[in-house]
Amino acid sequence: MSYITRTGNLAATPTLREGDNGPYTYARVLVSDRIRQEDGSYTDGPTVAYDVAVSGNQAQNLVEAAEESGNIRVTFSGRYRVTEYKGDQGSRLQHEVRADEIAVSLRGQSVRVVGKPSTADQGDDTPF
Repeated sequence: MSYITRTGNLAATPTLREGDNGPYTYARVLVSDRIRQEDGSYTDGPTVAYDVAVSGNQAQNLVEAAEESGNIRVTFSGRYRVTEYKGDQGSRLQHEVRADEIAVSLRGQSVRVVGKPSTADQGDDTPF
């Protein structure tokens, strides 16, 4: 299995689910590479859809951000595999990623970050 980092747009707002190991979601992220032409101009390449599995608080935060902001641009990194399957329209490829990290991209959009309160005691005994 390979490791990949890509940036693209959510195809739709993902749905938060609850499993035995906590919250998770599947996000479809659409990525189009820019291709440089011989004359120096750029065109959009084909769009590739990545099915990104996200778990834990990252899943919760992703769904919350998408519900509030709609089609957001994200960057994800994780283990990548391509699966070929045959359907009614012939052979197709499924691009799957198990995300280690997913974050909102700052390109072309603004974000508001709200820190979560720490559960650690912040009293006089805390070093530093």
